[in-house]
Amino acid sequence: ADGGAVGDKYTREFFGELEIPVIAGQPAAEELVFNISARFTDDEFYGGAWTHSYKMAYRPINSLLLRATTGTSYRAPNLRELFIVPQTGFLTIFDPCLIPNDALNDLTGEYIPENDDRDQIVLDNCRANGVDPTVANNSGFNAYSVEVGAGGTKDLGEERSESLSAGFAFEQPFTNAFDLSIGMNYYEIEVTNSIIEPSPFYIVYDCYNSPSRMSAFCGRIQRQSDPVEPFIDFIDQSFINRDSEIHRGVDLNIAFEDSWTIFDRAIDVAMDLIMHRQIEASDLFINDEGIEDFDDGAREWGYNELTGQFILRADYGKWRFAWTTLYLGSVNQDPDGLDEWEDGITGGSNTCTGPPDDLLCRDVGFADEYFIHSVSLRRGGDAWRIRAGIRNVFDEAPPRVDGSEVLSTNNAPIGWGYDYLGKRYFLNVRYLLGGLGAM
Repeated sequence: ADGGAVGDKYTREFFGELEIPVIAGQPAAEELVFNISARFTDDEFYGGAWTHSYKMAYRPINSLLLRATTGTSYRAPNLRELFIVPQTGFLTIFDPCLIPNDALNDLTGEYIPENDDRDQIVLDNCRANGVDPTVANNSGFNAYSVEVGAGGTKDLGEERSESLSAGFAFEQPFTNAFDLSIGMNYYEIEVTNSIIEPSPFYIVYDCYNSPSRMSAFCGRIQRQSDPVEPFIDFIDQSFINRDSEIHRGVDLNIAFEDSWTIFDRAIDVAMDLIMHRQIEASDLFINDEGIEDFDDGAREWGYNELTGQFILRADYGKWRFAWTTLYLGSVNQDPDGLDEWEDGITGGSNTCTGPPDDLLCRDVGFADEYFIHSVSLRRGGDAWRIRAGIRNVFDEAPPRVDGSEVLSTNNAPIGWGYDYLGKRYFLNVRYLLGGLGAM
């Protein structure tokens, strides 16, 4: 049993584990082991809760391991999430419901629909939340200072989760000439009532870009009642429970090692391949009226359907050659957020040139698959090491997108793992004081 206290809030935990070896050294059953564990958590404000874990490991033969795990977890809100003193401040917030400067006549102040490059989904969400986006304006200034409040939330629910994983690990037993291991694992994790502290920028974005038009965050935005100047008065960014979050995917790992002889020289070669496939990345919010806002972001920005890394290493004496390839699979825009095909003149697409070059087009909110290759050569001594190489060997530029569809700067999506610096050379030198040996 263990326990702890922070300030005046205590939490006690009691833990037990039992491992049961069922079979060993039998035909088609070299090993079968079950593991059962349980934990009881006693929280001062949320009472007690049980969590558990069940594990199974089965080896039909020595070279093959089949494994599975299922379990639950529990976390009560901490002191900060419950009791941090409410505080307010001011931040500059971009208001998407106000008419942009390009769509506002400088002389008359009239709305110019053909110059409005806002997505239809934004316009629909503004109307659904009481703002007419063709009337509301601030003389073309969409960013202004807004009061923002944050603090503890005493009615938070405790976080809970359920997880399942199953897979195998195989090591080839056929020859000693090389080593080959393959591992694959499927996972499924569902977190309910996860505690988050949304930023005011996220609150505004989610409210007015929600494909369902039912964002649970809109209720945290307070506006003035003036239809022409319905400025945001206050944004509540205090802690909130996300109703459900589910992630499912498959991991694959392949490792190969061998020793090759070239011109009577022994070269140790190793190759590693790591791949991940995202099956689901969904979240669910339910607002105070019980209306659900569900979104599955798998295969969209931040959740590429496929990602991977390949590493090749070759060691010769104190020399090491390495080649690394990073792979990001293609990503799509949320189907509910796609623009209509337009001709670039009567429509609102701002990446269209119009006929004859572009007969029909829409803003770019997707990206094709992407590769980054890097190479290096290392030489080590008894107390020193020198390493030189090239990152992004082929000078692969990031994909180009439209900033109204994807968070980006200069039409390059930011925050998604793409390389923005291009090809670059590097040289690293390390010397270990005291001669601790080659690294």
